[in-house]
Amino acid sequence: MFLFSISLFTFSDLQAEVKNKSLIGEWLYTVSDAPYGYEKGSLIFSEKSGQTVCVIKVDAGELEASNLKIEKKNITFSTLVEGNSINIALTRKKDKLTGSAQTPEGPKTLVAVKK
Repeated sequence: MFLFSISLFTFSDLQAEVKNKSLIGEWLYTVSDAPYGYEKGSLIFSEKSGQTVCVIKVDAGELEASNLKIEKKNITFSTLVEGNSINIALTRKKDKLTGSAQTPEGPKTLVAVKK
């Protein structure tokens, strides 16, 4: 029974890892009504030390995503843009991410497609 429990937990970890693998790569995004320079860019998901991480590429450079959480089809993270914390919540459907970015100016619609 003990060995069965361990193998079940290991299988769950592997299953979660496999799901994240399909997220790995570059996603081209657009944000409605975002300030110039932030209205389009890339979300780049990769593996680092066994963890999935995200970097956001915009015209002005790169932004780090923090507090990245991936739960089934839902992805959430936050980033700092010009001193403001921006919270992003996305839902994944095949090769498309849709959701919103919560900004000081209000919510902005975000759509990303896998490159």
